[in-house]
Amino acid sequence: MKMIKCVVSLMLAYTIGGAKMLPAQDNRVLMTIAEKQVTVDEFLGIYNKNNTSNVIDKKSMEEYLDLFINFKLKVQAAEDLGMDTVQKFINELAGYERQLAQPYLSDRDLNDQLIKEAYDRSTEDISAFHILVKVPENAPAKDTLAALKKLTNYRKQIKSEADMKSLLEALKNDGDDNTIAEDLGYFTAFSMVYPFESKAYNAEQGAITEPVRTRFGYHIIYVRDRRPARGEILVSHIMAKSDGENAEMAKTAKERIDEINEKIKAGEDFAELARQFSEDKGSAKSGGKLPWFGTGRMVNTFEDAAFGLENAGDISEPMQTNYGWHIIRKEDYRGLGTFDDLKSGLKKRIERDARGQRGRVSLLKKLKKDYALSHNYKNRDEVNRQVSNDFLQGNWKPERKDTLTDAVLTITDNVHSKRTQSFTRIDYFNYLFKFQKKQADGKLLGEVMSERWESFVNASVVDFERGNLDAKYPEFKALMQEYHDGILLFELMDERVWSKAVKDTTGLEAFYDLNKNNFMWDQRVDASVYECANEEVAAKVEKLAKKRLKKGLTDTDILNEVNKESALNLRINSGLFAKGANESIDAVSQTSGIQRTATENGKIALVQIYSTLEPQPKALTEARGLFTSAYQTELEEKWIADLRSKYSFNVDAAVFDSINK
Repeated sequence: MKMIKCVVSLMLAYTIGGAKMLPAQDNRVLMTIAEKQVTVDEFLGIYNKNNTSNVIDKKSMEEYLDLFINFKLKVQAAEDLGMDTVQKFINELAGYERQLAQPYLSDRDLNDQLIKEAYDRSTEDISAFHILVKVPENAPAKDTLAALKKLTNYRKQIKSEADMKSLLEALKNDGDDNTIAEDLGYFTAFSMVYPFESKAYNAEQGAITEPVRTRFGYHIIYVRDRRPARGEILVSHIMAKSDGENAEMAKTAKERIDEINEKIKAGEDFAELARQFSEDKGSAKSGGKLPWFGTGRMVNTFEDAAFGLENAGDISEPMQTNYGWHIIRKEDYRGLGTFDDLKSGLKKRIERDARGQRGRVSLLKKLKKDYALSHNYKNRDEVNRQVSNDFLQGNWKPERKDTLTDAVLTITDNVHSKRTQSFTRIDYFNYLFKFQKKQADGKLLGEVMSERWESFVNASVVDFERGNLDAKYPEFKALMQEYHDGILLFELMDERVWSKAVKDTTGLEAFYDLNKNNFMWDQRVDASVYECANEEVAAKVEKLAKKRLKKGLTDTDILNEVNKESALNLRINSGLFAKGANESIDAVSQTSGIQRTATENGKIALVQIYSTLEPQPKALTEARGLFTSAYQTELEEKWIADLRSKYSFNVDAAVFDSINK
């Protein structure tokens, strides 16, 4: 249904962080629908997002205008039913608002710098060793000093790559569970936590870094090598599992992979072999195909083998990883892509990454300068006095809840919205109770309360900014209106069309009786297709197929008999087939009996046709989805006709023509 596709595309046109600036404002009234005015801006803003061709012509705009009117009429009907006051709707819209607001709650200029930095780093892969001394994030100062002292001693021992490797071996065997030393192989941007990534990319090749803090503890990094980014590769693989410790399992896995390799060399279909024999069940369903991957996404040996294949279609010899044995086929390759190609994806990753916090910190500094903040320290201290030392252990249970609405903080926007918002003692009290946590750094209560006050002020400033987005950013206001209308439309369409068509079995059956001749099966044959590995198998299958009807043999009976020695001997596909549904059936005459043909992969196909069925209407049980969809279309068309009769609407033709020009 065009209108629903349009609305869904509205809601998908903006992923988090994908907001676009609107063109210059045009507030002329284009149309009035149910006494509500729609401006040129609103109409063109939505039209342009759905016009993927970027070509504006009168015909497409007239078609879209009709859809837009239907859309607005449905939204009006939903509002008249009070659907925008239902708590479910309010909660859902609030959830979208929180997500859509995120790009606006960060310093955009800094975020642009971070996107460029991430792209530049993505052009280069780094190979490194590291030593980590684990230290909790809130560890006492003495633990931090001990970790730094240990890493300083390690740094003094490292003058070369050989020193680093020797130290890694020693640390792996010293029984210290608090220290991790490992070869990380090659990695790229976003493979590691941001502080680690930055330290590695800013280090010189062959150098050992100063200690760097991450959430895991303190690291020193030895950068062994740098190379241009490999890009991404698409491969399929067949795997025989082996855990590496069970010798018998390893032997069996090697024998299996070698047997499969021989079948590949004999010309058998790689994807089909993967579906039948690969023990990576996730990829086996799709013929062994894996998702696109680049540096650091697979174990090094698998990655190197995959990127070592030169051309699409090239197949590796069996190779081993710690998961088992693999045969890899290269499907496709793509380079890194330009900055413009990757910018949107990098932006989303940064918002989810620790580096995104830098943009939020920078924005806070700007907002505190732009807005007028008034602190009432007296009221703040009244709340603080209710906090006991239990707060330091994260188990503060106040004797009573502060219920006073006196302000502890007031924020005013004197530029955009002229808006003022007060944050009360209740707000501050609830914030303290919600975000208390155990302190392991020996801080006194006064120090911790000072930190909590600062974090409360920051959270309040961000909350105020969130409520100010409509006034500061017209494109955000327009976007929220689209989501408001889209959610309402979805709910009402579900009620009046989608679910109604599914639940209304009587109406669907009546629709079927009136329209079944519009949904016909073409001529079909009832048949079985036997795909045989070789002539010997074909001869055996032909004998069984001739006995099939007399002895009541099933597909399973025949498969069990023929595939005793190898599961690759025979495949059977039975059912009703229209022309074009099966190449083997199309290749033989459509008469009863057993006929022989060849498949694309060189196998022998036996086609056994039992009967021919003339064209006939599709039964409701055979095509319920098809009839349900058609019934939904009829329900929607009748509903739109009712809405156009119920509500008034008018388009200013002169304004519409001026847009076309």
